[in-house]
Amino acid sequence: MTISGIWPYSRLGVRYIRFIPTFIFCSSILIPQLLYVIVSKDITNIIESVTAAMISIIFSYKVASIMFNKNIKSCLKTIEEDWLSLNTDTEKSILQRHTEYGQYLTTSYAVFMHMTQVFYLVKPVVLTLLETDVANSTKTSISKLPFRVEYGVDIDRYFYPITIHCYLAVFAHVFSTIAVDSLYCTLIQHACGMFSIIGHVLEEIGKNNDANFRLTLNKREDSDYKTALSCLRKHLQTIEFAELIESTFTKIFLISVNLNMIGGSITGIQMVMNLNKGVRDAAAPMAIYIAQLVHIFLQFWQAQFLLDYSIIPCESICRGNWYYTSKRCQRLFLLIMTRTITPCRITAGKIVTLSIESFGAVLKTMMSYFTVLRSFQ
Repeated sequence: MTISGIWPYSRLGVRYIRFIPTFIFCSSILIPQLLYVIVSKDITNIIESVTAAMISIIFSYKVASIMFNKNIKSCLKTIEEDWLSLNTDTEKSILQRHTEYGQYLTTSYAVFMHMTQVFYLVKPVVLTLLETDVANSTKTSISKLPFRVEYGVDIDRYFYPITIHCYLAVFAHVFSTIAVDSLYCTLIQHACGMFSIIGHVLEEIGKNNDANFRLTLNKREDSDYKTALSCLRKHLQTIEFAELIESTFTKIFLISVNLNMIGGSITGIQMVMNLNKGVRDAAAPMAIYIAQLVHIFLQFWQAQFLLDYSIIPCESICRGNWYYTSKRCQRLFLLIMTRTITPCRITAGKIVTLSIESFGAVLKTMMSYFTVLRSFQ
């Protein structure tokens, strides 16, 4: 996030110095990509350029949205306050476990995206080494670039400046999506950790009581009531935190999901069309297709985590000895359970709830688009 200029605790001037080049290289590549779509007559190359242009739109919009979103600092401040509010080593170990899992996910995702980046960067070098027909080098110069682009100039004459621009666009794309998606995973895992802590504390309430416990305790003497009240407050704060995550990413996911569905179908068509041409022609669309699936799956998968963990407080109350607590405490349990009936959700534009089930629906829609486009081939 610091490299991309979207870390909210950096000085504003430093943020803009880093963000502006990142956004420029992310978005400026769109112009030559769209120009290539206009001037090209090869349907295979047009498909490849359209898919790359969609990816540029997604990544540019993501980094710009996070840069100008005021909720990010509030989310990070909430994480800091939650860590400071933990009272026992057990609670700290639960949140630490979720933090480490989030770190593992973001690291794995970053490695995967950088591997995809390396593939794009070495593509021109490999094609140049494999080139045997020197006389046909002008015709194949465009295929040695990471993207299908048209600058309105002689590609051979300005090959290296164009290559540098394309390389910088690849770097900007990768760092932008890693920064935004890693932030998303971190926030989701923290919310899941807080729901787990609340569930753990609720389940422990009443365990030391027995059938002789008095249901009408004085409020000062009722330690279980104080613990349940603290859980209720934490539960409401965590729900607000989850709603803050949802409001931060809902528009991003609306753009991302829709364009990835269309782009994935188009890339699938390109992959099928290039299968008969050999591994060299099919490798690039296959890498894009896999990267698109991983990118969109991460968004739905983490949203499913939030759906599952947000109902943990209700399940913990049911497993605990709630019947050995005061009536005052039981009323707090009912409040928590009532709020848990509606789990916390991450949506795409307030329209579609992201989950593993809806990810299956997205894949089905992609295959439908793929079938329709295949019929026009």
